[in-house]
Amino acid sequence: MGKVKKKVVKEEKKAQAKEAKAANGEKKKVTKKPFSGVEVYSKPGLMQQLFAGFREAEVAGDIIRPRMLTESAEHGRGRGIIRNFTFRKFKDQPKAVFFMSWPKGVAGGSFEPTDRLLKPGEPITLSYAVEVDGADKPIYFVGKAYFLRKSYYVEDNPTNPGQPWTGPREEAKEKLPKDVFVRGEDIIEIRVDSVTSMPNGRGRLPRDILERYLSKAKLYVIPGGGGWAQRSTQGHFFNNIREPLDKYLEKDGVKLIEKVTLDEFGNMGDVTMMVEGMLLSGVEHDKIRKVMLKEPNDHLREINTIVGFLLHFQMTDEIKDIAIRTLPDKAGKENDVFLPLMLEYVADSVEQYRVTFRVFPRDLVENRARNSMDRGLHFKPPNTLHPGSENQVIFSKLLIALSQRFREDEKPDEEKLKSEKLQVSVQERISEQSHKFTDEKMKSAFQNRVAAKKREDD
Repeated sequence: MGKVKKKVVKEEKKAQAKEAKAANGEKKKVTKKPFSGVEVYSKPGLMQQLFAGFREAEVAGDIIRPRMLTESAEHGRGRGIIRNFTFRKFKDQPKAVFFMSWPKGVAGGSFEPTDRLLKPGEPITLSYAVEVDGADKPIYFVGKAYFLRKSYYVEDNPTNPGQPWTGPREEAKEKLPKDVFVRGEDIIEIRVDSVTSMPNGRGRLPRDILERYLSKAKLYVIPGGGGWAQRSTQGHFFNNIREPLDKYLEKDGVKLIEKVTLDEFGNMGDVTMMVEGMLLSGVEHDKIRKVMLKEPNDHLREINTIVGFLLHFQMTDEIKDIAIRTLPDKAGKENDVFLPLMLEYVADSVEQYRVTFRVFPRDLVENRARNSMDRGLHFKPPNTLHPGSENQVIFSKLLIALSQRFREDEKPDEEKLKSEKLQVSVQERISEQSHKFTDEKMKSAFQNRVAAKKREDD
């Protein structure tokens, strides 16, 4: 009986262990809450669920032509309503197509100026916030898109009820009854290859993070627009400025604002700072008028044409090592960062102005070689229509470095200790194997081949 009792107890313990294991497994299999982090969606099946909100409510979207940002201070940005969507095949691959009301220009500019018309295939950046099933609040999305064509949109197709009608305006006049045609509007069709969800809105780094790693911020106001407002007929902003950066900034007329507080960096290329005093006060230029000083938001186009803004600050060594190691030709010393900016908005605040700039989408670099004809300051890439003209590498890498370093510094001490131990063990392993160029198996195989070759020769 004792043996039987022991056996029963043993089986009960096994059953309890299995139940505990199953319970732990269930805990581990707890599904992740939807839209709790940044995710990229590119599969049509998943994307279709995200776009259902376009048919239920009016969703406004911001649309940007990245290549235009390097050519104009105000053109190339617009805002419209995403009316509907569909899926079409492109080289046998289904892609989402958005129908968007014709974008209205923002910041006093035009989305499509007459001398820079949209062309099929032109890259487009789209952003919008929409309510999605499973989310507690509207989710902010950024889409990678391409312009397809201008079109005409009618919400209800008389020949196919419940579906929209889209096509050229001329065709709409011919095929649609007059009472139906007048209910339509001009739109643009854009192909959307992927969308990235950002549950907390646009990514940004607030003041408390910036103050940890960045210091000695100051703003240069350069009459004449700076190099980024000066373009030649060949498409270059300027081939180069022969004098070194410090000499260039010491020239007459350059205003230096030293009381600058970095307030926020955004991942969409916006920089916000607190500045004492009016930006343009004391700047000598024939075209600067008093009304520009008092109402700068009404004269952004003129200001960005005749005045250039250059932000300078210094990084800590930890940020420098992460961000700038692949950019040896950046302007300034190792710990310096120089960002060319364009004015976007000025807001009054208590005893200061809260000023928002847009980072100019080129890297300001410096060739320090004495014997080079290309020495001095220049932009990279230099040409207006360069395929990657919208990339601002220094600013992008800086944001990544700041985020990484902040996450590391905020880890609990236990995790930091584990990370340090892991790094030490990896370094020890590397040093142990540094003198070995092959493992034992590869060494043996090589010796066998050498021996075989020797036998053949004999």
